[in-house]
Amino acid sequence: MSALLILAGALFGSVALTWSAHLRRLKRHQGLSREDFVGSFRLSGVSPRISGAVYDHFKKLGFWTEFRPSPTDSLEGTYKTVDEDVESNLEDVLRSLGLDLPHSGILQEWNGPIETLSDVVRWADWVSTKQNVERK
Repeated sequence: MSALLILAGALFGSVALTWSAHLRRLKRHQGLSREDFVGSFRLSGVSPRISGAVYDHFKKLGFWTEFRPSPTDSLEGTYKTVDEDVESNLEDVLRSLGLDLPHSGILQEWNGPIETLSDVVRWADWVSTKQNVERK
């Protein structure tokens, strides 16, 4: 019984240390203002509505109001999101834009990775073209 408690305590301690390190790393993170983030996609023709929605979504994942996302942020490295978490974040961004996640046949047409916030912005912009949404 006591070995089980020691194991549970060690596991909890390990998780707490990992989470604490992640929060410290996020606190030191240098990102962009919303205006600069949105502006970084303007020349490539991405709607400020789309890049702004991505910024707003990932800003919330920073846990405090001073956190500022950057287009080069890694989904896995910066936000610790992988697999289902990435899909969930993509769906949340689309939902905030009033878009639906396309069916798998359309999704297979996307030929790039989704590893950074820049990838998420380009992907959401691409999805908007598949749904005939006005891109202002």
